[in-house]
Amino acid sequence: MKIEFSFHDLIISQSNTRKILLIKILFLIVSFPLLSQSFFQLEFSPLILDADNPEDVRDFNAESMDFYLYKQVPDLSQLTVQDRKRKFIDLILPSIFIEKSKIKRAYNYVLDNFDNIYLNEITEPLYDYCNCISRYELLLCLTDQPTSIILAQAAIESGWGTSRFFIEGFNLFGIHAHKSNEEKIKANGSVDSEIYVKKYNSISSSIFDYLRTLAKGYAYNDFRKIRVEPVDVTDMIKYLDYYSERRELYVNDLESIIKYNNFIYYDTLEVYLK
Repeated sequence: MKIEFSFHDLIISQSNTRKILLIKILFLIVSFPLLSQSFFQLEFSPLILDADNPEDVRDFNAESMDFYLYKQVPDLSQLTVQDRKRKFIDLILPSIFIEKSKIKRAYNYVLDNFDNIYLNEITEPLYDYCNCISRYELLLCLTDQPTSIILAQAAIESGWGTSRFFIEGFNLFGIHAHKSNEEKIKANGSVDSEIYVKKYNSISSSIFDYLRTLAKGYAYNDFRKIRVEPVDVTDMIKYLDYYSERRELYVNDLESIIKYNNFIYYDTLEVYLK
């Protein structure tokens, strides 16, 4: 199915009202963006927390202004299924909102300057991030990724935080390594095929790379177009069939996880930069 896209539809869809809980993030500067600054660089310093054990993972509080990152992944495998799920969500949600806030910040800049935006020293990081040449593609690229989809894909690809790739290399989404000079982990049973996945230095860097993969990958062109429309998440995920070799079965799993775990709730939380 081919998806048609128009800028007018994008503006209309972005104006739809929905229930929003504001999560306020304090930034250290007022002017934005400056020439020397990247759109995707934090302007505040989140707390860095240890998580040697599952008990060290804080319960996520949507009304708190405290944002924090965990510098290691605790072993969740010995927990009950429900406790494992809860701790996994608490572990990665702060990083998800931090990474989404960066994208939202860039999106707002493009939208506010849409009539005059072009490639220059300020906007080069945006065009590079999106690997595109037009301002319309920038908006498609930077449109918000529903948190429910992020959580569902992370749960599947990391086994709710128990996979070796996540524990050893923070790889939440099973993203493969293709460059010889990047840090990577060899997949078990890949003696002949030499399959590797990327190794990251934090949960946030894994989420950043995943969001960029969906934002610029050719296989996700139709997904980016449907993402700007006022459609349900269950309609969006149909266009993520190329994320896995399992195709339709993978999409069915995403839908089941989103519904069973009520991940739609997390789509009512929207990050605003303040």
